[in-house]
Amino acid sequence: MKTTIPLGRFAGVAVGAHWSVLVTAALLVQLLAVVVLPRSVAGHSGAAYWATAAGGSVLFLLSLLLHELAHALVARHYGVEVPRVTLWLLGGVAQLDGDPPTPRAEGFIAGVGPVVSLAAGGVFALAAVVGGVAGWSALVVTMASWLAAVNVLLGAFNLLPGAPLDGGRVLRAALWKRYGDRDRAGVAATTVGQMLGTALLGLGLLQTVVTGQLTGLWLALVGWFLSGAAAAERSAITTRSRLHRVRVRDVMDPEPATAAGWWTVDAFLDRVAVRTRRQVFPVLDFEGRPVGVVSLAELARVPVEARASTRVLDAARPLVRAKVAAPGDELEELIRRSLPRAGHDLVLVVADERLAGVVDAADVARAVELGALGRSPARHTEEDTIPG
Repeated sequence: MKTTIPLGRFAGVAVGAHWSVLVTAALLVQLLAVVVLPRSVAGHSGAAYWATAAGGSVLFLLSLLLHELAHALVARHYGVEVPRVTLWLLGGVAQLDGDPPTPRAEGFIAGVGPVVSLAAGGVFALAAVVGGVAGWSALVVTMASWLAAVNVLLGAFNLLPGAPLDGGRVLRAALWKRYGDRDRAGVAATTVGQMLGTALLGLGLLQTVVTGQLTGLWLALVGWFLSGAAAAERSAITTRSRLHRVRVRDVMDPEPATAAGWWTVDAFLDRVAVRTRRQVFPVLDFEGRPVGVVSLAELARVPVEARASTRVLDAARPLVRAKVAAPGDELEELIRRSLPRAGHDLVLVVADERLAGVVDAADVARAVELGALGRSPARHTEEDTIPG
């Protein structure tokens, strides 16, 4: 996610928090300090309520982080790389760089998160009991009880059998094992997830109308997100299935317009950019090796008075920030890693350090549409003929 605040690394996994977590934390602190704690334990100062609420909110966010880190660690155990874990407005997400290798792996990766949340609920419940016996502050005991309840609720909610919830992943693993087809299982799990999200959206709106309270809007927001995420995931599964066994070389443009890195911006615009429909170009060095990518939008940010003296390479994204693939890579895998954006991204297809071709968003869209028509987007060779 963009605009993420880095929080360090844990067991080699980068951990961050999206700015929207600040919204969650602020709402949670206010809810605890103004409503939950005063109603449960009266007679304390406002400062005590707010301090306890702040501490409870931090512990809740830490429990969310533990939930996601559990996913990450089990995924790595099964050989799936996890570059980062991010907390955000509605919880957290562990970004898996690849699919689980087996139904068993998928089931364990998905199931461990709710187990950790339920275990955290048990720990907080035990703390509440011990605190009550030991004579801890009533505010602390109440906060521990609330943390126990909310973690149990979080674990139980995530076990609901609809993707992208953890329970939906477990359902997909079970159906994958039964059918022997991961995509078929994924479509079924996301369909259930979309139905579940729609139901939660309706219940939240109904609660708001019937009770006149805005608390139902939170449930409606969760339902709306769940339904949308399930639909997007199902669409991605369908796209991947249509690109099965298609290679990057089958869809790439083998003779793209290129930009010489040593040319000035003005020279490139006059010699190349005005003569092609392309918006994004590979940048080459003197020996013809790709060294970056530049778009017309990036060139437009160069001041007019500086375009006659600024090299294209100086305005380009360096190769380390570009999307690179080999001709034999699977297109499905390329899309799963990062779908090129129209007018912004260009996948450089490199073989033996030389540019073999490029793939842009239009190439991917064409491959998907041909796949939907039951045709392979394989590139024609010179020997191919067009029937007339």
